Amino acid sequence: MQIAVSIPEKMAQLLSAPYDKSINEILAVELYREGTLTLRQAAEIRDVGLAEMSAVLTRRKTYINYGEQELNDDISYARS
Repeated sequence: MQIAVSIPEKMAQLLSAPYDKSINEILAVELYREGTLTLRQAAEIRDVGLAEMSAVLTRRKTYINYGEQELNDDISYARS
């Protein structure tokens, strides 16, 4: 699915190219912060491994939340 969003010029100037990847990273990090996505889901959206997603979160000063849900997701993923 594609969504068109109007971004103010001042904000667009702060984004790094390629813009779609920059925006996807921002969204993945913020949804992770809110607890909407697990680490694995955020990594899948960014199309990176868990180690790289962890590095992205660290770079963006976001703590890695590893709770019961993440553990269950990892167990399910390992079993599949």
